[in-house]
Amino acid sequence: MRKKKPNMFFRRLVTLTILGILIMMIPAMLLNNGTNTNVNTKEDYIESTKSLAISVSKKSGLFPSVTLAQSALESNFGRSELSTKYNNYFGIKAKSGGVELETKEYENGVEKSVLEPFKKYDSKKDSFKDYARLISTADRYKKVLEAKDYKEAITLIKACGYATDPNYASKVIEIIEKYNLTELDGE
Repeated sequence: MRKKKPNMFFRRLVTLTILGILIMMIPAMLLNNGTNTNVNTKEDYIESTKSLAISVSKKSGLFPSVTLAQSALESNFGRSELSTKYNNYFGIKAKSGGVELETKEYENGVEKSVLEPFKKYDSKKDSFKDYARLISTADRYKKVLEAKDYKEAITLIKACGYATDPNYASKVIEIIEKYNLTELDGE
């Protein structure tokens, strides 16, 4: 009995399909210098940002769990325009210059949309360093350094004026507890 040759049409179709996919991926890979900078899941963001949060927090006397959870909340787990385009992972505002973006603020408990200037950073690490510097050296956040645990720390950060959302502290605490970030505070 004779063996049938594979269908040449099918083989060419598969080859062309694979080539087409590769051609479409090349521009994206070149834009990212061959690295995948997209964060696929919240867990990916937490995992990829842990060591940075620990490093900058420990040097500044802060709780890594709070630093990481705040960055997750403020940047939508690394997916916000502010973080992806401008490396600002904490929503830190600029006194002058920066980039003006729409944000939500609360005034007397009422949410409203406003345009605000935000700082731009060269890297994610620069954003984390600036956040740690702000919280550990600004007079208004002095009490944060005396916090006994993550709940007290984020409650003080909110009370000292970091955010206008009345539920800010509870949102950060929810992230800390959901992703068991307190384990970072002991490292």
